[in-house]
Amino acid sequence: MTKTKKVLTSVSATIFALGMTGCGAEEESTLPPEPTDDRCNEYEWNNEEGVYQCDDDSSSYHGNYFYGGFFFASLSSLKKDKSYKNYRNSPTFEANTKPSKGFGSGSSYTGG
Repeated sequence: MTKTKKVLTSVSATIFALGMTGCGAEEESTLPPEPTDDRCNEYEWNNEEGVYQCDDDSSSYHGNYFYGGFFFASLSSLKKDKSYKNYRNSPTFEANTKPSKGFGSGSSYTGG
C-alpha cells in the first residue's frame, strides 16, 4: 500500500468515527422518562405542552394527555390542573420543550 493510500484510509476512518460520534450526541434526550401506566402501552411526547400523550390505538385513553400520574381527556382539562399550571411556569417545563443544542442543530453564530 502506498503512503498516499494509507493516509487517505486513516483520514477516512477518522472522519467516519467523528461523524458517528456526532450522531450519538444527537440522540441524547433530556425528556422525562416515559410513563409506565398500564392503561396505555405507547406514549408520544407532546413538545408544545411538555407532557406525554397516549398513542395506543387499543387504549381507551388514546389521545389523552398524561401528567402527574393522571390522564386528561382534553387540553383544556390539563391546563386547568393546578399542578400542571405550576409546571408550565417552572424552569423544568422550559428545559423539556426547548430544542437541545448539539450536532445538527444549526449554527448560533451572530456577528459582523
